[in-house]
Amino acid sequence: MSSSRLVLKFLSQQDMISAGVTDMDHCIELMDEAFKLLGLGDYVMGGSTRNSHGQRVWFPKEPQFPGMPKGGPDQRFMSLPGYLGGRFKVCGNKWYGSNINNPKNHGLPRSIITMTLNDAETARPLAIMEANILSGMRTGAVVGLSAKYLARNNSETLGVIAAGPISKFCTDAIVKSVPSLKKVVVFDINSDASRSFCEGMSAKCDIDVSMVKSFKEAVINQDIVTSAISGNHTPLFADKMLRPGSLLTLPGRANVEDNYLRSTYIIPDGWEMQKTYKIEGLMLPEDERTIPHNQLHTLVDNGEIKESEIQDLGKIVAGLANVDKNSDKRKYFISNGMIIQDIAWGMAMYENAVEKGLGQDLVMWEQPYRV
Repeated sequence: MSSSRLVLKFLSQQDMISAGVTDMDHCIELMDEAFKLLGLGDYVMGGSTRNSHGQRVWFPKEPQFPGMPKGGPDQRFMSLPGYLGGRFKVCGNKWYGSNINNPKNHGLPRSIITMTLNDAETARPLAIMEANILSGMRTGAVVGLSAKYLARNNSETLGVIAAGPISKFCTDAIVKSVPSLKKVVVFDINSDASRSFCEGMSAKCDIDVSMVKSFKEAVINQDIVTSAISGNHTPLFADKMLRPGSLLTLPGRANVEDNYLRSTYIIPDGWEMQKTYKIEGLMLPEDERTIPHNQLHTLVDNGEIKESEIQDLGKIVAGLANVDKNSDKRKYFISNGMIIQDIAWGMAMYENAVEKGLGQDLVMWEQPYRV
């Protein structure tokens, strides 16, 4: 007879580090596995389409009650639930809170993230964990995975736009995924941030990393370009700036010319999720409407881009679709993040923590209360 005692594990940030959350090579391997399951369809996300990115708490722009936060572009909460199959067979939920004023006013990170895991069959909670590092790692690892499958075999140069934490994760992952790389250049409107990026990433990645003075310099003639812009400054990726055969990866905001989209392979992390973004976005008041990559949806709706030509990265990883990575046709990878990525990396950390005896055991009950 199974025990009714219910114990879950709490993993602090230090526990997560000890469990290996900063191991980028392993994270890329797990993202490869997760994307194969995505391509095969062995996953479920939230919402009526089973492909929702997540459920957001939208605060009003003009709150009517004292103490209610004022809505803005980076004052939000979001819940990202989902299930990942394969050998994982686990459900997870990522709870994400963000306030752009946290660093300046409260000494806290802009985003504060927790992750929970549950047994998919019994709903038994397995763990609750700090997930700031986990989330950044999987974001970078997915970009690295895209470079593994989409960048030309002889790619030698990487251009990085923005020198923040996500760009650091992405650069580390791309360098690990593309052994032919020889040089990285970075541009940020904050030159001190660029300088710090160069010092840190040169040592971490053992590769030549230098700063350039303009956005254009960081894009033109690069084999791979990655951009993780989070502020209001969103420069335009002009069609003529991106060289033949290049890969553009965007885990941040996008602003690209229509002509570029019409002439490139378009590879999203999950096209069904992107379509659900549109469905859910149109349900919001017009002044609060946010639809990532709405430009692409418009071109598809107008028949200028065939939806059948858009290939998910998961389908490519699973061998169900193909992109000629070594051709002169450019590749455009769109990454908005999917809960299945967090579940895969979170489950790996939970298993490592159990094996190493890390974290705290929290007793939820010895026997469940019954009326």
